[in-house]
Amino acid sequence: MGERAFVLSAGLGTRLRPYSLKVPKPLFRILGKPLLELLFDQLKAAGFKKIGLNLHHLPDKIEALVASYAAKHPELRFYLFREEELRGPVGAFYGAASFFKEEPVLVINADILTNFPLKTLLQAHRRLGGAATLLLHHHPQYRNVMVNGDEVQGFQPGQGLAFTGLQVVTPELVAQLTPGDRDLVPAYTRLMRKGLSITALVAAGFYWRDVGTLSSYLLAHEELLKRRAVVPGLPSPERPQVIKGAELGPGVILEDWVFLEPGVRVAPKTKLKRVVAWAGARIPQGTHVDTLFIPEC
Repeated sequence: MGERAFVLSAGLGTRLRPYSLKVPKPLFRILGKPLLELLFDQLKAAGFKKIGLNLHHLPDKIEALVASYAAKHPELRFYLFREEELRGPVGAFYGAASFFKEEPVLVINADILTNFPLKTLLQAHRRLGGAATLLLHHHPQYRNVMVNGDEVQGFQPGQGLAFTGLQVVTPELVAQLTPGDRDLVPAYTRLMRKGLSITALVAAGFYWRDVGTLSSYLLAHEELLKRRAVVPGLPSPERPQVIKGAELGPGVILEDWVFLEPGVRVAPKTKLKRVVAWAGARIPQGTHVDTLFIPEC
C-alpha cells in the first residue's frame, strides 16, 4: 500500500514561452537535472514504485525521458496517459481513472521544486481521512484555501492558506468526477457540496518553489547556488558560479551567480549576471542579466 504517485505533466508551459515551445516544462533543468528526473528520484527514495503521468504537450520528449529512466530503474513501473485535449489538473484524474482505483495516490505538479518529505503527506492522509488531503502552507502570493482545523471549508482568492501542488487523492474522489471537471477549485467545491470531505495538512519549515515562470525558475537557481535551500537529489555547489566544462571567450565577466552546463560557449567580452545556460547553448556577445539560454532556442 502507498506505492502510487501521479505527476501532472501535461501543461503547455505558457508562462515559460518561448522556451517551452521547444522543451516541455517537466524537462526544464534545475542545476543540470530535468525536473521530472528529480521528481522520479525523490519518489523512488520515498518508496513509491508505481508512477503515473498525464501527457499532452510535446509528449514524445517526456516519453523518451521516462523510457530512459525506466531502463535504469526496472524496479519502478510507469503508467502514461496521453490527453488528446488538455483535461486540466483534476480532469487528469478522470482520464487516468484506472490508475486511481486501488488506493490513495500521491499527486504532485511537475513544476514544483521542494524538499518536503513526500511520504509524510500520505501518512497524514491516513490519519486525517477524507476524499483528498491537500498540503498547504503560508505563502502570500498563492493564498486561496480556507480551512477550519484539518478540514478544507472552501476557496477564496487572497485569503487563507496556499496549496502547494501536492495532495493525496482517493479512489472515492475520482469515482465522483465527471467529464466536465477540469480545475481543482470548482471541482472540489462541487464535491464538498455533495458531502465529500477534503482535509488539509498545514506544514512549515520546508523549501517550496513553483518554477513555472522564468523569474521563479531563476530564483530557484539563486536559492540553490547560494545555499539558501537544499533539495535532495540535487548537488550543493560550493560556489554560486558554476562553469565547469563551459567554454568562456577572452574577457568574459561573471557577476552574482551563474550556472553554465558543460558544452556552453560564451562569446568574448560578454558579461553574465544571474544566467542559466543548458548544455550546448551558445551565448552571444553582450550583457545578459536574469535570463536563460537553451540550445533549442
